[in-house]
Amino acid sequence: MSDIVLIEMIRQTTESPALPVLFDRYRPVLLRMEQRYFIPGYDRDDWEQEALLVFCQVVTKFQLSRSVNFGAFYRLNLLHRVYDLIRQSRAQKRQNCRGMVSIDANGPFFADTLVDPRWIIREQLEVKEAVGLVQKRLSAIERLVFLGLIRGASLSEIAQNARLTAAQASAAAYRSQAKLRQVLAE
Repeated sequence: MSDIVLIEMIRQTTESPALPVLFDRYRPVLLRMEQRYFIPGYDRDDWEQEALLVFCQVVTKFQLSRSVNFGAFYRLNLLHRVYDLIRQSRAQKRQNCRGMVSIDANGPFFADTLVDPRWIIREQLEVKEAVGLVQKRLSAIERLVFLGLIRGASLSEIAQNARLTAAQASAAAYRSQAKLRQVLAE
């Protein structure tokens, strides 16, 4: 079938089986453009999709009375679309989008730097559990100092309320912290 017959079939319905037939005839135009021009972020599928969109527009706009060569009309329109895409990718106002990084591609980096509220809750639960476990290992004085520190009291306040010397309170705090680290490490 000739190009004109296929164009008329496509104009009747864009879902015509003539569309892939005619598009395949002009695929070399697409392949030449793809080799000649680079559009950032575009792969073969993106090129084909853009070319097919341009092709459908060209089919509806093409007038046999104005132009005899459908291929030249398609090539010119596709070239203009490629220029538009290159211009858009290099536009100054879109430069900040270039620094985008995929979260999926850099999972370990984001796992270490982004805060996940679920992990915060999990860590809080682990700390509460560790505090409960460590209290069983503490002596009476260590427990008294440890619970005072958890409530936000200073060592001098704890020593004064429990009638301990500053050295005794400091040593009990040190021992209770060491036991807490041991429980957390388990």
